[in-house]
Amino acid sequence: MGLDPKEPNLKDTPKRVAKMYCQEIFSNVGTEFHDFKSFPNDKHYEQIIMLDNIEFTSTCSHHFLPFRGLAWLLYIPKPDGVLIGASKPARLIEHYSKRPQIQENLCRQVLLSFVLAIKPQGAMVVMRATHACMQCRGVKQGNNAGMTTSALYGNFYEQSVKMEALELIKVSMR
Repeated sequence: MGLDPKEPNLKDTPKRVAKMYCQEIFSNVGTEFHDFKSFPNDKHYEQIIMLDNIEFTSTCSHHFLPFRGLAWLLYIPKPDGVLIGASKPARLIEHYSKRPQIQENLCRQVLLSFVLAIKPQGAMVVMRATHACMQCRGVKQGNNAGMTTSALYGNFYEQSVKMEALELIKVSMR
């Protein structure tokens, strides 16, 4: 690139970049999320529960540039199952965001981890993100161009449940 590695501002840059990727940006590569705090569903709640507007930043595995946005995790607990702590979806999404990947895989991975741990009647994850690789290279779109992904499980495949969930997401976006 023609840069002088002895220039004072570049001197330790390779070490700083390596440390940043290993200790921060990709800190959860090869690990699974197990920190699900749950509580008995002793009142047998069986309606949609939505945890919304969860901010996340991940890294595109194609260009190693960030994509960032908001996520929604919705679920319907089993009447004899469990409810989760309100902060756990944010922790779950943050955990899986810290690795290089494509958004579609992140969305699905969050859903699968949640379903395996909580075993709800149904669950849905929706993610909306803007991608730096679309903003600063290639098609050079503005700050609003991005991608929305969803992953479904169980009774969220039923049209009426899915539509109710999407309406709840619309309400949370206002």
